[in-house]
Formats: sequence, structure tokens, C-alpha cells
Amino acid sequence: MPGPTFQSGDPVSLHTVEEEDLDLIERARTDPDLRVPLAIDTPTNRDAVEEFFEETVSGEDGVHLLACLDGDPVGAVAFTDLDRSAGTAELAFWILPDRQGNGYASAAVSLLLEYGFDELRLHRVAAECYASNEASRGLLASLGFTEEGRFREAAFLEGEHVDVCRYGLLAEEWRGA
Repeated sequence: MPGPTFQSGDPVSLHTVEEEDLDLIERARTDPDLRVPLAIDTPTNRDAVEEFFEETVSGEDGVHLLACLDGDPVGAVAFTDLDRSAGTAELAFWILPDRQGNGYASAAVSLLLEYGFDELRLHRVAAECYASNEASRGLLASLGFTEEGRFREAAFLEGEHVDVCRYGLLAEEWRGA
């Protein structure tokens, strides 16, 4: 059960991740439809999920929130590698496969970016995705991210080397959008 509402929006709201949400996190880290696009290629058992929750989700190097529709989780968004002094962070997001295609990722990422640029005073947010992930690439472009580079054959995905695209969004670009 997600924690209290951290950021409200329409149609989703962002909630804190609680220990009771570990089943959902475990699903995201093991379900091939989620873990493959997230570049998670190592099997994850419950102990590893609990360690991830304690060290990463509950740590101070990022912000991890559940995207919820009417209080039920549909995915997650996060700032990782958060550097408050430099004003930078890496964006990560995922939506449950049966909930994709409804605009929930766009709404959730928008709420997180609003928080990052307005309250954390971030200057720059970066994101990466596989070049073949048209949905993520389209989402990032629709939110104003600029493709800054392509790392040729930088990842191994489903038996072949694939390109990874790097995106960036500056605070002034977000506010000007």
C-alpha cells in the first residue's frame, strides 16, 4: 500500500514508497516486460529487493515515488544520482505493462520534474533509454528533453548490442515549455 500523497496531479499522484510496496518493486525488477527496458539483467530475489529498498529507495542519493491512480500503484518515477550542489539528477520511470498507453508515465514524470525544478532547484535532469524504446523516447521528447547523444552498441539487449540514447532537460527549458 503506497504511503501518503507527496505530489497531486491528474490523473496520477505521487506517493512515498513503503515497505508494504516491496511486492510491486519485486515485480518491476523481475517481470521481463519491465526489467528488460530498465536494463535490469540480474535475477532479483526478495533479499535483493529488500536491500534495494533500504539502500536505494530509502537512501539520500535520490527520490523514489510511486505513481498512483486513485491510490493504486501503476508505476514509479525516480531521480537517481541526485547531486544537490550541482543541481543535477538522472530520471528513471516505469509503468506496469497492463497500464501503459494511458498517459500515466507522462503525467507522473511531469509531476516529478515539477518537484525537481521548483522545489529541489535542479538545473538539469538527464535520462537514458534504449534507442529501440520508442515509447520512452517519445515521452522524453514530448516533455522537452533534447537527445544529446547516442552511445553506439552500448548495451546488450535480448541477444544483440543496441544503442543507448542520452537525453537532457534544463530548468529554463522546462519552465519555457
